[in-house]
Amino acid sequence: MNKLINGFLLPALMAAGVATVALPTSAEAQMRELRFAEFGPNRGTRAGALEWLDEQMRERSGGTLGLDITWGGALLGAKTAAQGLSDGVADMASIVPVYAPGQLVAYEVTDTIQFGDEWVGMMATYDFMTTNEAALAEQKKANIKYFGNYTTGPTQLLTKGDPVTTAADLDGLTFRATGAFVPALESKGASTVSVSQPKVYEALSNGSVNGSTTYYYVVKAYKQYEVADYITELNMGQVLAFGIGMNMNTYMSLTPEQQSLVDDLGREFTAYVAEKMHASRTEVKAELQAGIDGHKIEVVQPSEELRNSLVKIANEDVASWKAKAMEKGLDADAVYGAFEAMVAKYTAERDEKGYPWDR
Repeated sequence: MNKLINGFLLPALMAAGVATVALPTSAEAQMRELRFAEFGPNRGTRAGALEWLDEQMRERSGGTLGLDITWGGALLGAKTAAQGLSDGVADMASIVPVYAPGQLVAYEVTDTIQFGDEWVGMMATYDFMTTNEAALAEQKKANIKYFGNYTTGPTQLLTKGDPVTTAADLDGLTFRATGAFVPALESKGASTVSVSQPKVYEALSNGSVNGSTTYYYVVKAYKQYEVADYITELNMGQVLAFGIGMNMNTYMSLTPEQQSLVDDLGREFTAYVAEKMHASRTEVKAELQAGIDGHKIEVVQPSEELRNSLVKIANEDVASWKAKAMEKGLDADAVYGAFEAMVAKYTAERDEKGYPWDR
C-alpha cells in the first residue's frame, strides 16, 4: 500500500493540490552541523569570531555545512578539550595544548618567544602548524587536524587588593599562571597555581589567588573586573598555542569541496581574529578604565626593572620546552628554528607593508 501511495497516489494528490506535507529540499537534506565545543562564554571578541565563522561556513557552503556551538565548557572544558576532540566527543573545539601535556608539544613552541604582536604571531603560527612536519605528525597521531588560531594578545597582570609595580610587590602573593610566567613570577617570591580562565573569577572572589596573568579581552569576557582592582600593563608575550582543532575523522568525512572550504576558512579566520584582537586591545582597555556596570580597573605601569627581569626569565624558559620536546623525540632546535623563521617572515612583512587591514 505504501508503495502504491508513493509511486502513484502521492504524485496525483500533489498535482491536485491535496498533499500538504512539505518535502525537504536537496540543501536541507544535506545540511550538516559540526558539533563545536567552546569552553568560553558566548560574549567577547573570540565568541564573535566563532559566530562569524559559523555564518561564513553556512554561506560559502550553500547551506550544507555549519556549526552547532556549545558554549561555556558544557561539552568540553579547557582541560578536556584536546583529548575530547581526539576521541570524537566534538567535531571541532577550541584547544589549549598546555592543558593536554605531551599531546601537541610542537604546537607549544609558539608560546616560547616573548613578543606581543597579534597578527605576526597568529599568521606565523598558522603557517607553522600547517606546514611543519613535526607539527603535522603530532596532529596525525592525536587524530586532530589544526584549523586556525586564536591569541590572547600581550600578557598583563590582574590583581585584587593592591597594585603591582615592583618586584617587591610580588613577594608572598599567589597568582594563576602558566608556561614561562610560572618561573618568572616565582623568581620574585610569588607562588603560582594552575587554574583555567573560566575558574579565575571564583579564585579571585574567594581569595585563593591574589591575581592572574591575563589579557584585556579575558578580563572583560569572564567579567573578572567584578572581582579585581588593577592591571599591571606588562605587555609581555602572548599565548599562541591556543586555537581550533577538528577531529581528523570528521575532516576526512567531508566532501573534497567542504575540505577545501574548511582549509580556506582556517587561514581567513586566523587573519580575521588577528585584526579583531589588535583593535579590541585598546577598546577593552578603555572600557575597563571607564568602568563596566560600576566596576573600574585601574591600569598601572611596572617599573622598567620588573618588566625587563620578567621578560629575561620567561625567555630562559625556552630550555624547558626544548627538554620536553626532546623527550617526545622531536628535534627541538629544528622545530624552534622553524617557528622563529616564521615570526621573522611576518615581522618583515609587517614592517615593509603594514598590517593587511591598513593596506
